[in-house]
Amino acid sequence: MIKRVARLALIGVGIMIGACSGTSVTGSWKNPDYTGQVNKVYIVGIAKQDTTRRIFEDQFSRLLASYGVTGIASYRDLPTTAETGKDVIAAKVRENGADSVLLTRAVGKRTEQVVTPGRISSYDYGPSYWGRGGYYPDPYYRSYGSYYARSRDIVYEPATVTQFHIVTIEANLYSAADQELIWSAQLETVVEGNLEKQI
Repeated sequence: MIKRVARLALIGVGIMIGACSGTSVTGSWKNPDYTGQVNKVYIVGIAKQDTTRRIFEDQFSRLLASYGVTGIASYRDLPTTAETGKDVIAAKVRENGADSVLLTRAVGKRTEQVVTPGRISSYDYGPSYWGRGGYYPDPYYRSYGSYYARSRDIVYEPATVTQFHIVTIEANLYSAADQELIWSAQLETVVEGNLEKQI
């Protein structure tokens, strides 16, 4: 059951930060001593934007339901996560009869860039020199009119710089009974475009 919820947590965290071109798990941990069941999860998405939090929690609840696990969106009980203490969360978890609490938040962000160097391609139609003493001009060299009409094709491709915005997300699953950590993971994802539109 923990593995199933952990897998769902990885999927859901990706939803929280939007549609992304690349997500990778940089580390995960599971409590080897935990033997309980995870059937009802109280979901707390910690985000600056309330809309982001609501969309994340609702979508995560739907994902859990498709696997037979009940997910409870905390925004219905906790209007804001900015000033909510652990005692308030614990009380809401008890009121909803949840056996576990999932907390997710962005813990870092950075920008990386990839530089693709430019290049020049040219096509020269000048005379050919063949070894020692060999000179074989193209026909257009025999008349200045023909020479003037000739051209050298040059194609220039400028260097390009592509920037990627990478967000690090942390997801922690706790036991409601003793508030002990059951499972934890850290993910990095490349975010593109407007976050709300992507979610």
